[in-house]
Formats: sequence, structure tokens, C-alpha cells
Amino acid sequence: MLGRIGIHLNQDHTCERRIDIGLRLAAAHGAEVVGIYPASGVAGLQQDDNILPQEVRSALRSRQDEHREATRARFLEKAQAAGVACQWRTPGGDVDDALALHARYCDLLVMSKVDPADSFSSLRPNLPEAVVMAAGRPVLMVPNHGHFETIGQRILYCWDQRRESARAFTDAAPLLRECKSLVVLEIDRNEKLATERDLRDDDFAHYCRSLGYPEPRHMLKESTGYGVGNVILNTAADTDRDLIVMGAYGHSRMRQWIMGGATSTLLSSMTVPVLLAN
Repeated sequence: MLGRIGIHLNQDHTCERRIDIGLRLAAAHGAEVVGIYPASGVAGLQQDDNILPQEVRSALRSRQDEHREATRARFLEKAQAAGVACQWRTPGGDVDDALALHARYCDLLVMSKVDPADSFSSLRPNLPEAVVMAAGRPVLMVPNHGHFETIGQRILYCWDQRRESARAFTDAAPLLRECKSLVVLEIDRNEKLATERDLRDDDFAHYCRSLGYPEPRHMLKESTGYGVGNVILNTAADTDRDLIVMGAYGHSRMRQWIMGGATSTLLSSMTVPVLLAN
């Protein structure tokens, strides 16, 4: 079971979706939620302080404070209505560092990609990637569109035998224990390596049974002509999944996190929530 769920709060228009999904998961698991609203709020505002006139800075700060207080009231009201224990935090410092730090006190952090149509476009587009790579905790990425009756009842797990995917499987344990159906997807499997390392087709099924998880349906697919990310999304749609679990791959360059191709495709085109772990 999940014990503590962090929710990234801000003034973007998808914040309401994150609150609702975080509270729904918390209610299902008897978990506490922590609403994390970084004090710096809109990315770039601090950097603009030195070039903006005083009256403009004051107006922006006042507007930001109003949004924060409105979000706080809405978050607390929704948590009370859902019967979920909650806390409110407004950490200072860099937004990504603040979110990553608070995520380490939680079992899961709920985030979403910036909607290009959102009027608050100054929110840093690569913020989720930075937090995923730095937090050391799984991050549940919520799509900006669509309605989800359930989350985590029908899981698609992406397995490639690497450290990141193994980490994701462990981090998703509270959800895997409660799920009703599990599909394990391997893409571009190296059959020669599997034979050399004496791996067997039913190894993962045996592992799932040992943990008390549902009997997995193991699928092998090729990405040629489609791309790994598209194969994952198509498989999720074809098998009616309500959650994708996968490892996040990437590297840092001057504090800009660059995600691997499959991860990037999923984050830009996801149609169901995606749990990422690194």
C-alpha cells in the first residue's frame, strides 16, 4: 500500500487533475497526501526580477500569492471532502530541487507535463524530467487530457532487463500488489543474449508469482518502423491498460535533463498515466 503521496501544485490549468488523481489514489490506499507548491512558483520569475520595473514585480508577486492561496484552499477542501489526511508545503529554492527533495519523503509524486496551450507557459517545460531523474522516487505522470475511471488496475510494465526497468518494477510494488491484470512487454528482445545468459521465457512469470502479483501476460514486440515509444503506447491501447510502468532513461547537461527517445515519446503523447522510475 502507498503510505504518503506528494502532489505537485502550481497555478497551471492541469493542477486540478493532479489533485483529483492524487486524492483518488490516496483514498484507495489509505495514504496521506502532501501538497507541494514551490514558493518560486512560475519558473523564470526570479530571473526576471532584476530587469522588471518594481511595480511590475509587485503585481506579479501579488498575483502569484493570490493563485497560491486559491490553490491551497481548493486542495484542502478537496482533501477534506475525500476524507484524506493532508499537509501543505511551500518549499523555497529551485523548483526541481524542492520537488525532488520532498518526493524522497513520499512513496510517489504526482506530476504532469506543461500543456502548451496553458496561459502559464513560463512553467519550465522540462521540469518533470528533472525531477524524475533526481528524486530517487517514482513519479506518476498524469496526461493533460482524458478521463480515467481507474488507475493501476490494469498495468502495462515495460521490461528490458536493465537497471532502470528493474527499479521501476520495485517502486511500483504497492500498485502491482493491488492490480487486477498485468501485461509485461519486452521490445526488441536480444534472444541471443537471453540464451547465453540462460534466461528462460517464464522467468518473469515465476518472479511475479513469488511476489503474489497477478499472472502476467508476456508480450514480445519489435519496434522497427514504429519506434519503442509508439509500440508502448499502442500496446497500452490495444490491451486496455490504465497505467504504464517503466524505467526512465536520460542524462544531464547543465541542469537540463534529456530523456531517452522512448521516455520522451511517452511524455509527449501519453494517453494513460505513466509511472516513471530511475
